[in-house]
Amino acid sequence: MSESEKPFYFNKKRQRIELEISYHARYRFVQRWQKLYGQTLTFEEVDKYIVRYFPGATRITNFSQHERNRLRRYGKDTLFFRTSGLTFVVQNGTIITVEISDKGMRHLNVDNPLF
Repeated sequence: MSESEKPFYFNKKRQRIELEISYHARYRFVQRWQKLYGQTLTFEEVDKYIVRYFPGATRITNFSQHERNRLRRYGKDTLFFRTSGLTFVVQNGTIITVEISDKGMRHLNVDNPLF
């Protein structure tokens, strides 16, 4: 992924903050995209999809009680961005995971391995 193809957001000072994507976030994006849309992505495609969808994400600032509990779990330096049924969790300039955020679909976040 080249420098120009990194996901980014603008902080409170209107500075452009470019983000790295962790392996875990790529893995979860592929997994959850397939659960939501039935489309299987390759690891080569996942960065393009994240770069395409992340700029449309809205930073979550008004937290519900459930979201405040998540914030305590992740730490105060964590940012949450939501778009198209997905929540991107960002820490220290890195997207660390991707969660399904649509009501009625959150149960799909649980990773149930087949036995």
